Amino acid sequence: MARTRFSIATAGTATIAALATVGFFAASPAMAETFTFGSGVPERSSANSKGVFPALDQITEATGGRVSFNPIVGGQLVSLPNTLQGIRDGIVDSGFFITQFHGADLPYSSLMAELSGLGTDPYATMGALNEIFFVACDKCREEFRETGLVPVLVQSASPLTMQCTMPVETAADLEGKKISVIGTPESRWADKLGMTPVRTRITDILPALQLGQTDCTLIGTAWIRSYGLEDTVKGVIEMPQGIITGAVPLVFGTGTWDKISADDRKAIVSLMPGIAWDYVNDAYVDMDAVVRDTLKDKIAFAPGDEAMRALWNEYQAEEVLALKDLAKSRGLENGDALIDQMVEVMRAWHEDHLPGFKGDKDKYADLINQRVFSKYDF
Repeated sequence: MARTRFSIATAGTATIAALATVGFFAASPAMAETFTFGSGVPERSSANSKGVFPALDQITEATGGRVSFNPIVGGQLVSLPNTLQGIRDGIVDSGFFITQFHGADLPYSSLMAELSGLGTDPYATMGALNEIFFVACDKCREEFRETGLVPVLVQSASPLTMQCTMPVETAADLEGKKISVIGTPESRWADKLGMTPVRTRITDILPALQLGQTDCTLIGTAWIRSYGLEDTVKGVIEMPQGIITGAVPLVFGTGTWDKISADDRKAIVSLMPGIAWDYVNDAYVDMDAVVRDTLKDKIAFAPGDEAMRALWNEYQAEEVLALKDLAKSRGLENGDALIDQMVEVMRAWHEDHLPGFKGDKDKYADLINQRVFSKYDF
């Protein structure tokens, strides 16, 4: 039996309409997708309300609704320590995860979580972290690709402050106290102060302070509200003591990223220079000021003393060697050179670039786009 050949000239009107509907005459537009976004960060955290959620909304708007999100946060689907596995295994399509929990899976990338002692300005730290990851550290990006992850932004936060269950003002007030710390740089700083560091998950800091397991913690001022410490913290030393690094607030699974059209992926990346500023400014810098003003009659805020500042300078001077020792302990290829490169990028953003963009979002966005996101290669 002869095979029938299709002819547009002989096709019926209904057939032509049906073919047009499925894109016979032109490529159909990308289908709209709603992706699950998972995070262990508490719902009330400013990192969500002022950082992540507005960024997700901007992506939805920029892609004409073709990429939207269903955020499920507060550990309902994934916790902070297992978000990487949740994204990799398809439990969620995208999410917020912290590299420091994954030293074994991401030995190079997780070094970013060890840089907190080098950061002093949140905007400069944000720029430096993204340049380190997306430009300077080839091994970091290789690890993400091999793990099935596509990051679009690395975040910094606001400066860490010493927060205790009693009024504190000086380095002498802190000596001998137990302190909940999140990472090893904070542990080293605690050692320098003569305190006893206790590694504590961020979600466990409140009960640790309430139960007297620790006396102090080292987190951003806005986190007093985000993690429910308003009735527990009584004294804060505001001297900046590093900036938490290593969090990736928006990362997609490779399969999810592949579902997004090339044009929409490009649109998402093009948003990142502005989002980088908004994220750290709105979620952390502004919220620090709001929380401090709200609690100033309830919590004793102090600037710290010269002895504490002298100890901080000694601590920072020792951090490069500590980072190189860590890289060596992990057996990282060219570890010393990589640490030198990371330190130089941090220095350049704080000393060379910061004076040129300080307080100016447009200049900042232009710079981070030029140095980082114009080179995005995922």
